[in-house]
Amino acid sequence: MRAFAKRKVIAEVERREETNGLSVSAKVAAAGAFLLTVGAFAGAVTGGHLHLDDWGYTYGCAFVKDGLGAGNLLRAFSDVGNGGIWMPLTYITYMADVSLLGGGWFVHHGVNVFLHGINAALAFLFIMMAAKRIVGGEREHLVWPCLLGALLWSLHPMRAEAVAWVASRKEELWTLFALLAGFAWVAYLERGGAVRYIASLGMFCLSCLAKPTAVCFPLLALLMHMSFVPERRMRVRQYAPLFLVSLFVGAIAVVSQTNPTGMARVDIGDTTVGWRLLNAAVSMGLYIAHTFVPAGIHMDYRAAFNGWPLDGALGLSVLVAATAGAVVAARMVRNRPERRLPLFLCGWFAIALLPVLGLLGVTGDKAYADRYTYLPAIAVSLAVAVVLSRIRARGARFAAAAFAVASLAAETAVLLPVVRSFSTDALAYSRVLRYDPDHWRALRVVGCELCARQNRMDEGIAMMKRSLSLRPSQQTADVLAYSLACRGADGDFEEVKRLGRAVADDAALDRGGMMLDALGIAAMREGDDAQAVKCFSAALVAPRRTHSNVHSMLNLGLALANTGRRAEALRVLQKLRGVANDKVRNRAADAVARLSAGETVRFGWE
Repeated sequence: MRAFAKRKVIAEVERREETNGLSVSAKVAAAGAFLLTVGAFAGAVTGGHLHLDDWGYTYGCAFVKDGLGAGNLLRAFSDVGNGGIWMPLTYITYMADVSLLGGGWFVHHGVNVFLHGINAALAFLFIMMAAKRIVGGEREHLVWPCLLGALLWSLHPMRAEAVAWVASRKEELWTLFALLAGFAWVAYLERGGAVRYIASLGMFCLSCLAKPTAVCFPLLALLMHMSFVPERRMRVRQYAPLFLVSLFVGAIAVVSQTNPTGMARVDIGDTTVGWRLLNAAVSMGLYIAHTFVPAGIHMDYRAAFNGWPLDGALGLSVLVAATAGAVVAARMVRNRPERRLPLFLCGWFAIALLPVLGLLGVTGDKAYADRYTYLPAIAVSLAVAVVLSRIRARGARFAAAAFAVASLAAETAVLLPVVRSFSTDALAYSRVLRYDPDHWRALRVVGCELCARQNRMDEGIAMMKRSLSLRPSQQTADVLAYSLACRGADGDFEEVKRLGRAVADDAALDRGGMMLDALGIAAMREGDDAQAVKCFSAALVAPRRTHSNVHSMLNLGLALANTGRRAEALRVLQKLRGVANDKVRNRAADAVARLSAGETVRFGWE
């Protein structure tokens, strides 16, 4: 009798919660998920930026760097090819960072961390909603298992890329709105109402505006329908608007990928179908492997085009094992309340990854990326929460909870150095080289860092030469030539001329200006000041120049002085009086003083 009365009270409490909102314990757990997640990622706010996408999405983007404005908002929607991805809502948040919060990398990182905290709370609520509807049980008994599951998701080292890398904000945003769309969709399926349907459709549209990967949501909506409310009939008119939005956004995504602004058109058929299928299978297996054993986590995993993928044997083995395990689990629970759980878990993980497995569209030069698991990995946390909630024996429950807490501590210990690695290009790519010594981009970036900031020219140039031999790249050739020109050892100037032969004949080919700077330094050091003037003048007006121009201006002024064009030299050098670089400012001031005094002296390069 007492047990019956207790169940009746619990049922009445849950009925009121459905109507009036969350219980106190659920609210506390959601707040705890937010605070613990933000605290774990707090170190990310002190980081700088990575040149891979960070600059191009923010201060290197013409319609983002000046903040919110009617023209900038319009371009966020109309410039579909910027960066090779259409994500107007994400660009608008970067604008808001600048206009409303003052901008700067601290602000960009802080917003990313805040969004991840919000998503941790939403993930907890989603896991609890899913567990309640798929396996049942008393809601109060689900709170703490679901909280542990959500924290295992939010503090996993694979989340570092999506949070600590400013350019990955799109993952957080599309996931945030996809989860909100999921809540509204389930409410619509259970209780009906045009407002709930419109809310879900609106959140879905916002998710697509954050990142086109959200086109998978209609399939996730179908999965939630089959898993949460299978007794409700599916109607075409319910899903038609969702799939139409997906088709529209998918078409825009293809256009943006194949026609990136300011770059050559990209061929959508750049790789074979067989390689795409193989790479997708390997990637799926590696996502599963890294989820359970987060070893070797780093950014920018590279692809081996039309060949055997890197770590291919491991990825395929894990995928086969995971598939077999899912089949066995489905057979074990086929007559139990959890019978719908295996289908939902596998379906959620696979569907949410489907747009980023490289099966369609442009594959780029990356095999896979940890940030792509941001939404899919919630399925694994749901499985953990369900397992914990089904343990009834007090001793076993305590042991399971202790194991989950220990796992959280181990995750956090692995997470923190991964987060720190995203602070600078050098740290990020040094970590890459630790696990992939032949990564061509990492060799270039770390080599450039050694030359530019640590004056370890020989090591840095050797790394850049290795990068160029692994993957010919104009950007690598540019920074290599610049470093060779600065080092000036025997044979370096000849190699600079060889690397920049085409640019020497046609300066318009160097859209960034770095190869022209290298040719100018080499010419100046060899005594050909007239050629140096031509090179530095062209370098300063390069249309896609991103590196500092103060050294080029100084060298131009000195080269002009050496050719006897003192008036022009003074005009250029006097513009450097207010620059922040003390060495450049002092060298320019000294040159101006000597020229003004009428001294005849040949100036060396800077």
